[in-house]
Amino acid sequence: MNIVARVCVAASLACALCLALAFHTYPRKSSSARATSPDQGCIDEGKDHRIGATVVCWAQRHLSWKSEHEPHFVLIGSTEGTNIGLAWPPYLVYNSPDGSGHWRMFRIGFRYDRNWHGYIFPSVAWKRLSNPLRY
Repeated sequence: MNIVARVCVAASLACALCLALAFHTYPRKSSSARATSPDQGCIDEGKDHRIGATVVCWAQRHLSWKSEHEPHFVLIGSTEGTNIGLAWPPYLVYNSPDGSGHWRMFRIGFRYDRNWHGYIFPSVAWKRLSNPLRY
């Protein structure tokens, strides 16, 4: 296994560990609280509820950094079908059409946020979206 693959595996395991620890330390809010109270302290967070926000958002505030330099991104597969995107620093995104006009997405790693102009870490998400995700 080459050094890039080892770094990607290590980053993925670190993200998974953070989420596993965070899941046990943060009580879930009601669905109405999730829709109306997104401020959990994460970097440039949207309206999505974070499981383990106390730990994950703390880690994001300490491990994320600003950068105008977007990552090099490689797409493997079809833009219209199932695909995997890879970037450096280690980032992986999986997109798959669900057959009803939406996309299933999973991502993990150092996500570049174009609104915040920087890299957010740790970043792990699985969602159903209207368009495939790159970053």
